[in-house]
Amino acid sequence: MFTPARVRLLLVTCIALFMAMLDNLVLGVALPSIQKDLGATLSDLEWFMNSYTLAFAVLLIPFSVLGDSIGRKKVFLGGVVVFTIGSLLSGLSDSSIELILSRALQGIGGAAIVPLSLTLVNSAFPVEKRAAAIGLWSGISGLGLSIGPLVGGLIMEGAPWQMIFYVNVPVGVIAFLLGLKWLTESKGIRKPLDPIGVLLLTSGLFGLIFGLERGNTEGWGSAIVVGSLALGGLLLILFYLWERTRSNPFIRFDLFRRKEYTFYVFAGFWMNAGVFGAIFLLTLFLQQAQGNSPLGAGVREMAWTTMTMIAAPLAGLAINRLGNKNVLLTGLFIQGIALAWFALLIQSQGFDFPFTYMLAPMMLAGTGMGLSFTPLSHGLISSVPEDASGEAIGIGNATRELGGVFGIAISGLIFQSGSAIASPDDFADHVIPSLGVGALMMAVALLGIALFVRNKANKSTPPQSQAAKSLQPTKAADSAI
Repeated sequence: MFTPARVRLLLVTCIALFMAMLDNLVLGVALPSIQKDLGATLSDLEWFMNSYTLAFAVLLIPFSVLGDSIGRKKVFLGGVVVFTIGSLLSGLSDSSIELILSRALQGIGGAAIVPLSLTLVNSAFPVEKRAAAIGLWSGISGLGLSIGPLVGGLIMEGAPWQMIFYVNVPVGVIAFLLGLKWLTESKGIRKPLDPIGVLLLTSGLFGLIFGLERGNTEGWGSAIVVGSLALGGLLLILFYLWERTRSNPFIRFDLFRRKEYTFYVFAGFWMNAGVFGAIFLLTLFLQQAQGNSPLGAGVREMAWTTMTMIAAPLAGLAINRLGNKNVLLTGLFIQGIALAWFALLIQSQGFDFPFTYMLAPMMLAGTGMGLSFTPLSHGLISSVPEDASGEAIGIGNATRELGGVFGIAISGLIFQSGSAIASPDDFADHVIPSLGVGALMMAVALLGIALFVRNKANKSTPPQSQAAKSLQPTKAADSAI
């Protein structure tokens, strides 16, 4: 049940989670002011965003495994400290290089906060309450990620750009102090230090994400992009071969022998690819084609984000009745319909139409996102043994992050192909096929789940290993939680 201690844990983890997810996109609206103040180049502006994303994505798995080994509370609170310091240093930055490095520090902290917050929630709640708790976690995660542009726009209306970072400092301090007092420690299987494995994994992920992010800027045939993608892929192959030689590997590849886990990871990649590519283009459409300010676009997108926040907790409750698969299929189907709706709307109306025409598909897309986030996270956890939950979450989150980067890259590539964009009408013509591809990506995710995942209500967990059983709390400890 939702005891006071569990409610306090949710409060602490969700405060830190919201802070970390918000900073994925909050900076975008402040870039013109930062460019003027710091004398930044266009390349600097890209790195203000990319330094956070790269650090965040490549360290999700290592921090998840580290939390299982030395303690999830320790790593989570360490992430809060690092993120808070990175926020303070970002606000104090006097040059582009200082801001790039400070943003990377924020990304490092976020990579510890996001997966460990979910692992802490999972370990604190009994099986029958986990779906509901993960639903609340997913709602906060989706909300923080989605309203970044709105929050940034509100701050930039009456404050200097530094305030975008300074507001994190008191929030981070509060989350850390409450976490020290309210969180209890939990662990998974302790693994030996594997510096070679960590280096191969993080370098490989860095290469892939860097290549995807630079593809549309540098050209997909450029040496830096081709070389980065090829090197990243090679390093990940070497990581796999290296881990196969170890008796206690850094990542348990046997998790992928579990068909359901594999396809939850698969679906997470393609869902994020479809939805974040669409969000990226629709945000540009609202501003560059329809002439809205960054704040105006953010306010309009609240129709999307509000529904995500509402639907994600409801999905957690629905899982117990309908089963994880059915809830996820519903969410993916609704998102696919919404993206196709956007494409058909712009095809029939061009760029000049009232926002009320977009209201229904935006609300539908947000509902589908909320109904997908929760069962994806719950499915990752429920399809593996208890002692593997940390690394399962880390792999799933890293794959979804990679999917988001891939989706934005592919959407941008399709958008830029063909004739030059010289008018709002041209913009509308170019955005239609990208939205169609986003809908197809959602269909790929849906088919993977429909064909290869069984539907189960949340009534049991997979068999646990002996190590996992030894980590289970006693009845007395459970009553304290």
